[in-house]
Amino acid sequence: MAIRNQPINLNQLNVVSFETNFLRMPNINYFCQRVNIPGISLANTIQSTPFANIPIEGDVLEFEDLNITFIVDEDLKNYLELYNWLIALGFPERYAQYDNEAGKAIKSDCNIIIHTNKSNPNYSIVFKDVFPVSLGVVNFDTNNTDLEPVVVDATFKYTGIFDVNKLV
Repeated sequence: MAIRNQPINLNQLNVVSFETNFLRMPNINYFCQRVNIPGISLANTIQSTPFANIPIEGDVLEFEDLNITFIVDEDLKNYLELYNWLIALGFPERYAQYDNEAGKAIKSDCNIIIHTNKSNPNYSIVFKDVFPVSLGVVNFDTNNTDLEPVVVDATFKYTGIFDVNKLV
């Protein structure tokens, strides 16, 4: 019986075999270094009895945030894509800040393409109605002896659940 329980595919998921496609932020896609598939938790409730509290499964899923880390290009194009989006969503100081983004949708779809170990697209994780909620700091440091690129974190919320689709 144990032989029947063996997996068919023994290849492990490779952490560097992915690409991102943010429709609203094309300059970030190339420079994206890290992205997560958000965690999911199911809320539960407790049923009290005279002997023990019994957990009962709930009916509400809670999805964690979508987080990315990207290298900032020297012209700040990818940083400014996200910065201007946040300003337009928040409290712009003048109409031009809002108007520059008015031609673009407030929210945008994005997906993560996960590749096989042979670099073939394998799965697409699709997020609907993504919008930024935070943009990390840009650190400069004269004490740094290596020429490391500037890396920034960003956090996004999205509507509802995300879809996991097998490709081919």
